[in-house]
Amino acid sequence: MNKKSLILIISGVIIAALVLGACQAPAEQPMSEAEMAQQVAATRAAIATQNSIETLVAKVTELSIQPTNPPCPTCPACPTQPAATVAMPTSQVTGSPQPTATTAAQQPPAEGGRCLQFDFLGDASYPPGSVVSPGERFTKSWLVKNTGTCEWTREFDLVMSGGEAFGTNQRADIKNVVYPGDTVELWVEMIAPQTPGTYYSYWMLSAPDGSRVGYGPSQQWGLGVTIEVRN
Repeated sequence: MNKKSLILIISGVIIAALVLGACQAPAEQPMSEAEMAQQVAATRAAIATQNSIETLVAKVTELSIQPTNPPCPTCPACPTQPAATVAMPTSQVTGSPQPTATTAAQQPPAEGGRCLQFDFLGDASYPPGSVVSPGERFTKSWLVKNTGTCEWTREFDLVMSGGEAFGTNQRADIKNVVYPGDTVELWVEMIAPQTPGTYYSYWMLSAPDGSRVGYGPSQQWGLGVTIEVRN
């Protein structure tokens, strides 16, 4: 083989190699770390979005099969309310209406239901501010009404609850039996002090057992005496 032929062969091999190299696809370039991290983040976001969409679709499907008007739950343990008792009047032909009911309502005891109780009606003698002389004897009396349910026997007394004794032993007898509803005078024999001035005394009803009772809202007021001693 001559030199010219060898040159032609070598030249042909080089040209063929160049042509084959030009026809091959370029080699892929390796991805950097930043590009790989970005691709992983995008993949995770896509997966999360797909999961949210699937959850929403499942919830909508569940709601679509619920009944529109669910039945109300029963309450076997709920207590029933007692029916109110209504008082009904009787016929107007027989008299004034009287309340009737299946269950009688409990009423508080009336004031008149107390055993010992009285009302003060006024001063029968020596009203407040009466003038008496020093050492003068006088009879103080009060008008009262027995508004209780018990009678006052001769064992009942008037006892002093405060103030001046006016020469008494701080006790006076009830002279007569006083029945419930009776109006009577209660009195005490007294002696005015020797020194001029204004004097007070208060008296209450005492039962045989020692209990005391006055008049007023709470039966706490005693029958009063107020005199002015002058020369």
